[in-house]
Amino acid sequence: MATYAVGDIHGQYHLLVALLDRVGFDFKTDRLISVGDVIDRGTDTGLLLEKLYEGSRDGWFSAIKGNHEELLLSYWREPDRHRVDYLNPGFGGRPTVEALEKSKKGKKLLEWIEAWPLCLETDTFILVHASLPRIQGSRFGDVDLCPQRKEGATGFHTCLWARPPEIFPSYDQRLVISGHNIVSRPGPGKEGILLIDTGAYRTGVLTFFRLEDRTFHQVQEKPRVQS
Repeated sequence: MATYAVGDIHGQYHLLVALLDRVGFDFKTDRLISVGDVIDRGTDTGLLLEKLYEGSRDGWFSAIKGNHEELLLSYWREPDRHRVDYLNPGFGGRPTVEALEKSKKGKKLLEWIEAWPLCLETDTFILVHASLPRIQGSRFGDVDLCPQRKEGATGFHTCLWARPPEIFPSYDQRLVISGHNIVSRPGPGKEGILLIDTGAYRTGVLTFFRLEDRTFHQVQEKPRVQS
C-alpha cells in the first residue's frame, strides 16, 4: 500500500492518468490525496471531478480544499458578489462552472467539494493547500489555526491563500506538504515545508510525493487549458 500527495491538478485529467499509470497505482490498496486546486483552468475539469468523485466513493481518493475550491463555493453561494473574480480568465473558473452546469451530478459534486477539509494530518505529515497560519510572535505555524484565521477583506481562509514569505512550518516538526505556490522543482520551500505544485496547467508537469519513502514522481505532457 502506498499513499501519494498530488500537487495542484487544475483540470489536467490526462496528466493525472499518466502519472497514476507511471507509478503503478493500485486502486484497491493505494491512496491519493490532493493538496487542493483540483478544479479550474483545465478543459477536462468536469471529467476529472466525476472520476475523482467516484474515486472518493471507492476509497482511493481524498482531497483538501484549495483557494480555487473556496472561491468556487463562494461563487456558488453568492454568484453576483464573486462572478468577476471567479470567472476572470486569469483565475480560470469558467471551465468548472460550465462542467458543473452540464453534469447530472453537478449539485452532488459541489456538495462533495464543500465537505473537503482545510487540512489533513498524520503522525508525521500535515497537508494544507498554502500554509499553516503563523502563531503570533513565532516563526512557526499551527494546524489548529487553519479554521480560525481568515483574511479581513474577503473572509477567506489564510491557509488557502498564503504566499511566501508568509509560509510557516509546524511548531511540532511534522513535515508540511503544500501546493498553491508553483515551483520549478518540488522540494523544501522552507525547512519543514515541502512544496509540490509544479504548475501542471502551465508547465504540463504534475507531481506526486509518496509519503512512505518521501520520493517524488512526475510526468510532463502538453497542458490542456481553456483559451
